[in-house]
Amino acid sequence: MTIDNRIGALWKRIPAPSRAAFFSCFLTGCLVHLYAFTNLIPNSDGLSRVYDTQQMTISGRWFLHYVSALNGFTQMPMAIGLLAMLFLSLAAGFMAPLLGFESRVLAGAAGALLAAFPSLGYTFLYMFTASDYCVAIFLAVLGVWLTAKWKFGWIAGACALALSMGTYQAYASVAVTLSLLVVFRAFLEPEKQWKSTLWLGLRLVFHLALGALLYYLILMVFLRVKDLELLSYLGMDAASSGYPIGRLPWMITSTYVQCVLFFFTPDCPGGFANHWMVLLDLALLVLAPLCLFLRLGFQKMYEQIWRIAGALAMVLLLPVGMDFNQILSPYSEPTPMMRYAFVLVYMAALMLIQMLDGPMQFRALPRRLPGVILAWTGLFLVFCLNTNNLIYTAAGQAHRATESTATRLLARIEACEGYEPGMEVAIIGPASRAQGVSEIESYQQVRHYSVPSGSVLSRNKHIYYYFQDWLNMPIAEPSEEVMQAVSDSPEFQAMPLYPAPGSVQVLDGRIVVRMAEEYTPKADYEIAYENRR
Repeated sequence: MTIDNRIGALWKRIPAPSRAAFFSCFLTGCLVHLYAFTNLIPNSDGLSRVYDTQQMTISGRWFLHYVSALNGFTQMPMAIGLLAMLFLSLAAGFMAPLLGFESRVLAGAAGALLAAFPSLGYTFLYMFTASDYCVAIFLAVLGVWLTAKWKFGWIAGACALALSMGTYQAYASVAVTLSLLVVFRAFLEPEKQWKSTLWLGLRLVFHLALGALLYYLILMVFLRVKDLELLSYLGMDAASSGYPIGRLPWMITSTYVQCVLFFFTPDCPGGFANHWMVLLDLALLVLAPLCLFLRLGFQKMYEQIWRIAGALAMVLLLPVGMDFNQILSPYSEPTPMMRYAFVLVYMAALMLIQMLDGPMQFRALPRRLPGVILAWTGLFLVFCLNTNNLIYTAAGQAHRATESTATRLLARIEACEGYEPGMEVAIIGPASRAQGVSEIESYQQVRHYSVPSGSVLSRNKHIYYYFQDWLNMPIAEPSEEVMQAVSDSPEFQAMPLYPAPGSVQVLDGRIVVRMAEEYTPKADYEIAYENRR
């Protein structure tokens, strides 16, 4: 058999909906995120990650270093973008059969929404890990697929989930939510009996529990072998000292509140909704229950109470699954990037529509319903296109402002009387955040610390990162002791704040720039991060 015949046979074995989901996801992602893939837009974290080996065991991400090797540990937007879309498209292809997509149109719509959801826009601001995080999404989906497909696939599925969490813990929520949707679909399939549905649910629970346990055990091994402790940042170190069981009821309640705010409140913290998204979500809130009601009616499932009760239980658990990061990390608030699992709400709606797709069912449906579905999908994709590129535009403007600030500061340093190349430069404090903040109103929709509105130089160390890695100026950051001593000196206290005349001077043989009233020492987690391995 020729190579063409073998590849052709393999191609035919891939279901058409999976192919549609894959290519729709890939093409949509490349178009929607084209700006991010053809520009380098750093936020404050990205300033020091032009090249970084991503040794992030102290953040619980013990597998991130190995996945980052795919892009040579270098922040290359186009290469990372293509890798990211490849793995996200693979996730879409595996997700299609899990959700029962038989329509290529609906599978294509699902793939497009997975690629365009604005949580990815925030992810691509962290370009140095974007492809790695898409690998984590793929592994989370693969784990559910392995568990649902084979009787003992939950063992391999648990390994995939552990690797996903070892890359970024936030995508455990994708596995949890997708598992709930798979069981939800099983309750609504007439050929599925209660025993097979129960066994499917148990396998998925085993896979989630074993995957989380395996992730934790491997993390403990890495910490022990490397002689490290988890960062105190965002309460991550609490993972090794017990879980606050007493707060669990409050955290579960919070997931429901946060889901309502995310989908139906414009400009809510940790979200990116505007009035258009709220209107589209309200339309879907009417359409999805209607589809569920028609499905139950067509199949006469109202005669089987266990199906209705099980399906409703899965629906009620969806907010807990989508916002599972709130439970996984009880001491921090999930960011927009961590809420990628929220896109699965739209997958659930498309899954319900798929259950009605067929000659017998559509005779009883309004003729315009397919058109309404396609119109809704198109309008939501336009919202996603605008929101993602609003993120990139706002971040790009902040970077241009940063470049302007940094080059002007460098010019002042070099023009200072007594300056000589190679002198130590002590810059005390970044400029006030009130300086240079963008006044463009639309940027408020996507405001978040990862989308700076003024400058990406949010801390003292970021100025030095920017000089060294972005302007190629070998200006090293002085030690903490030097910075503190300069800040405490009477000569420094007498200097005006930058950019006033006299704010850049030569003191004790070094250039001193006063951009803040005093030096802010680095936090313990910052020092631990700089010494990570």
